[in-house]
Amino acid sequence: MIFGLSPSDEVAIGYIKWISAIVIVSLPWIFLRLEIKTAKIALTTFWMLGILTLAMLYLGFVVDTYMGPQLGFNHQGNPMNSFMIILGLFAVVPFFLSARTGKLDKPFRTAILVTIAMLILIGPPIYNSVALGVYDLGGGEWDGGEGDYAGEEYDPTEPEVWSRAGMAGLLVCNLIPSVILLGILQLARIAISDVKSVESESQSSFEE
Repeated sequence: MIFGLSPSDEVAIGYIKWISAIVIVSLPWIFLRLEIKTAKIALTTFWMLGILTLAMLYLGFVVDTYMGPQLGFNHQGNPMNSFMIILGLFAVVPFFLSARTGKLDKPFRTAILVTIAMLILIGPPIYNSVALGVYDLGGGEWDGGEGDYAGEEYDPTEPEVWSRAGMAGLLVCNLIPSVILLGILQLARIAISDVKSVESESQSSFEE
């Protein structure tokens, strides 16, 4: 465990969750507008630390439980799935806006950084959500075991269906960050093209 918190430490867990969320959503609006390189690097690093902290909380490396880290999976669905996904989508908005207005510094490098960040932040909850949804739609059920330890760990009763569900989850959790990567690069390319067109028109007008 990183922090070794108990599940009963709800206040500490809440602080970690919401402070990380605020950092993840708010900092891009700040560092994308900064001109001072050192400040931009520092805030970007702090932003990535917020993402890593929230991801570790989701994956189970912050709270010490009897079963150990479950990588965010719950056979009944993890209530943090939608929170993580929505948070991640909000976090990429300033990058899209900066790319579209042509103000994104080093578009390719920034797009790669954002893609890696989103793989860490929303990849696991997307995988868990899609895999569980596909498995349930396929008629799969869960076996809680028998005896004294019944209900502590649930295993899929249909391994083949679960394998296909896992493949679907893996596909989607990689697809969405890839779409984000291509979206940022495409918007940056359009913005650069627009600037060149305006400059070309201005040059033509000047020569006339």
